[in-house]
Amino acid sequence: MKKTTTMKVAIEKILTELNQLDAFTKSESFAIKIANEGYMPLSIERHGKTITVTHYYEQNGDLIPDPDMEFADLGTEEWLPIAIQHSTGHYTQAATQADGKWMYKPRAMRELQSFSRMWARNLLTQGFAKGSIVYTES
Repeated sequence: MKKTTTMKVAIEKILTELNQLDAFTKSESFAIKIANEGYMPLSIERHGKTITVTHYYEQNGDLIPDPDMEFADLGTEEWLPIAIQHSTGHYTQAATQADGKWMYKPRAMRELQSFSRMWARNLLTQGFAKGSIVYTES
C-alpha cells in the first residue's frame, strides 16, 4: 500500500502553529479555514478517518474546489491519498476500501503521491502556518 507522510507533516505543522492540532487529532469532526494574503483560503477537514485538504475560490456565489484532495488516516505516521478533484471537474480516485482492505490503482496512486508532496511543500513555503483562522469547528 502506498502512503505519504509529506502532507500529514505539513498539515500538522500548520495546525500546530495555529494552536489547532489537538482539536484536529482528538475530534471525529473538525474543520478549519485559513486565510493567507495572496493565496486562496485553505480548508482542512476531518470526518472520522477521512481528511480533506482543499483550496476554494468563489465563482458566481459558488465555492469551487481547486484542488480538493482526500486522505485516509491509517492511524500511523502516514496518510493514504485516496482521491483528488480539480476545478475543471476532473476527478481521480486512487484507492478504495472493500472488506477492510485497501485496493489502489498504481498509476493514479503515484500521481496523487507526487501532487501531494508538491502541494504540501507549497503550503509551507507560502506561509499557511502563519495564516489567520477564518473559521474553525470541532
